[in-house]
Amino acid sequence: AVVSTQSTGKNKGKPFPEVADAVHTELEGCRAAEQEIKRLKEVMGGDVASANDHIASTVSSLPELMEKKKRVDMHINIATSLSESIKARSLDKFFEVEEKIMTKATLEDSVLDLLKSPDLGTPDDKLRLFIIYYLNSSDLPDSELKMYMDTLEEIGCNVGCIKHLSKLKKVASMANVGSASIQPAAGGSYSSMSNMFKYMKQSSKFMMEGVKNLVVGHRKLPLTRIVDCLADLKPSTETDGYTTLDPKIYKKAEGMAAPSVKSTFTDVYVFVVGGGNYVEYQNLMAYQEQHPGKNIVYGSSEIMDSENFLAQLNELGEMS
Repeated sequence: AVVSTQSTGKNKGKPFPEVADAVHTELEGCRAAEQEIKRLKEVMGGDVASANDHIASTVSSLPELMEKKKRVDMHINIATSLSESIKARSLDKFFEVEEKIMTKATLEDSVLDLLKSPDLGTPDDKLRLFIIYYLNSSDLPDSELKMYMDTLEEIGCNVGCIKHLSKLKKVASMANVGSASIQPAAGGSYSSMSNMFKYMKQSSKFMMEGVKNLVVGHRKLPLTRIVDCLADLKPSTETDGYTTLDPKIYKKAEGMAAPSVKSTFTDVYVFVVGGGNYVEYQNLMAYQEQHPGKNIVYGSSEIMDSENFLAQLNELGEMS
């Protein structure tokens, strides 16, 4: 969100409550300036010379003040519309519940009761809530999952996305079991199978954790963690499969380990092959702000919003 030209850098990307406070502060500043103009009019009966100096200074800044007031009024209208939408869909309630789910806090109402509530959000809002709950549940029985899916279908949700995420969770579980139980075999098959299970585990974990972090506080999303580890050369299992390509390093001889990079990176270009989103982008920008000297550029094949993301998950669910 943007409040004014001067405070754009400070407020863009901030949570809505903080932006609303910034708008209020800007408005109070404009009102204070208007009150000063009225006060100066009353001073004319006293020290005329001094009053003239104040008035001349104030009048010279009047065009800037009027333009600022115009921008603030525009943002007040936007903030008011957003507030009405938040209230109508109870998005503050969803935010609170999703935060509690992700931090393992106790819920006042059960997720099933929230899904059945006719006064709470849209069907897609409830579907996103359940996705976050489901991906944070490690032992949800199939019978209970079916109960949730039936409830979601009754309120008009397409549950194809849950079918797809269910398969992803099973793949992750298989990868965990496979990587732990696989035994060495002749001909290097142990290494090949181990790498396959590792890839399956990392891919499904990246996908599911990205969904779980749709509600972002001050956490690093998976993509931001990877950037952090690669740019600052931090060891991590999340970056084990990444390769360094540097034209200044000679081609390694067969059988030799790849040359290691010894200097950190300040310029980072992140490109997602597939759907990107503003949540990932903003998380990277917050990381950049916390690490002066880092310059990060983010791009993707397409930018997804929440509706398009659910639509793609549903399509994958129908295909699988």
